[in-house]
Amino acid sequence: MIRILERGDSINNTYTVKFFIGEGAFGEVYRVKHKFLGLQVLKILKSEYVSNTDIDTIIKEALILSKLTHENIVRVFETNSFKKDSQTYYYIAMEFISGESLSDLLKREIKLPFHQALNIQIDLLKGLSKAHSSSVIHRDINPDNILLCYNQKEPKALLSDFGLAQKINISKNISSAAGRYLYFAPECFSDIYLHTSDVFSAGIVFYKMLTGSYPWEVDLKSIKEIHDIEKNIIVSRKKKPLPPSVFNQNIPKEVDHLLLKSLELNIEKRFVNGSEFLNAINEINQTKL
Repeated sequence: MIRILERGDSINNTYTVKFFIGEGAFGEVYRVKHKFLGLQVLKILKSEYVSNTDIDTIIKEALILSKLTHENIVRVFETNSFKKDSQTYYYIAMEFISGESLSDLLKREIKLPFHQALNIQIDLLKGLSKAHSSSVIHRDINPDNILLCYNQKEPKALLSDFGLAQKINISKNISSAAGRYLYFAPECFSDIYLHTSDVFSAGIVFYKMLTGSYPWEVDLKSIKEIHDIEKNIIVSRKKKPLPPSVFNQNIPKEVDHLLLKSLELNIEKRFVNGSEFLNAINEINQTKL
């Protein structure tokens, strides 16, 4: 398959391509070396993504994200463009994280030991709290967008790809849509994104880490049209999810309570933002966990 860039290519006399990492929902990903700042990650936006997106909005959002600095958020350095073979490509330069995604970890382990899942969730909510305090909504929290760095004794979780994949036209990619929609809060299906929408998605991530299952099981195998995904998810959520302690008796009842609160379909009953969810965990962590 032909890639946009090859090893050794130079971009804007600033980045040198080391190797191709993979292909994400909205572009090709490369490890590059900045001529002054060392290793970084470059995400080259797909042409179909650019044609279906207001690129000026992406640039403005990247500028906002570049000012969002926190140890549990993947740093965005810049967004810019370059030309190759008479075609213009846009890219986003991001912090290089040595590790893997939470999605990769869950594919191997299915579910995680309680305290490992708890520590990852706390990291996730620390990053989310910082974003929310800066009036930034992630809009696409799922295990693919949570990176794990193994430079310490315990893996450190970092949030990445704020809102970028949410803007993609995924109407032709059912598997991609299904994977993301399972983490959507109910209001997101009406294009409403709030701080508490991120809370809902983070709650599903926590549930998945603890149990190896989604709070609501959805049959995706028979789905042939994109609108059927939304319909099936909404129908499945008419049932209340089982407390995670049903799957693992080592999970305290207090965790059951706060996790189910994060998954409330009614936004008025849910945690308002990442800080409120984090504070609830910290309160029981000091006394019960």
